Amino acid sequence: MSLTKLLPFLKFLESEADFGFDVTRFEHRLMLQKYVYIAKFLGLQVGYSPTIYLRGPYSPSLAQDYYKIAKSKLVFGGDYKKELGGFKAKKFLELIGGKGAEWLEVAGTILSLYQRYKGKYLGDKLEKSILSTTCDIKSFLPEERISKVFADLRRAGMIII
Repeated sequence: MSLTKLLPFLKFLESEADFGFDVTRFEHRLMLQKYVYIAKFLGLQVGYSPTIYLRGPYSPSLAQDYYKIAKSKLVFGGDYKKELGGFKAKKFLELIGGKGAEWLEVAGTILSLYQRYKGKYLGDKLEKSILSTTCDIKSFLPEERISKVFADLRRAGMIII
């Protein structure tokens, strides 16, 4: 993804999600990684290819871009809504509203596993495989919390079993 999509998305997050990105804060960097990943499932054409890390999906090229933006003090002055055409912004805001870094981290992990497993498993086997692997990766979190994030994603239509 070039900065031409990231800059309007950052403006969208600031204006609509009350998220003023601060590159010096680890939590903000983690949240932006997950916001971009989740938004991809809702039509945001970003072009970043994340891999799964301990803290969920992570894209080194996205990290390079947000550091570049911070260093250059780049800001988007145009109509971010026009630039983000095809992105289901309302659904995104409903999904992430009130959610913190931990929820985003778990959601990103679940969605990544869903992408990987949905061609291998069906129905209950798919759900159990995603939840089991997520619980293994996020062993520091209670299973109930992980199950709740899974249910949130399913309710939002992000996961279809």
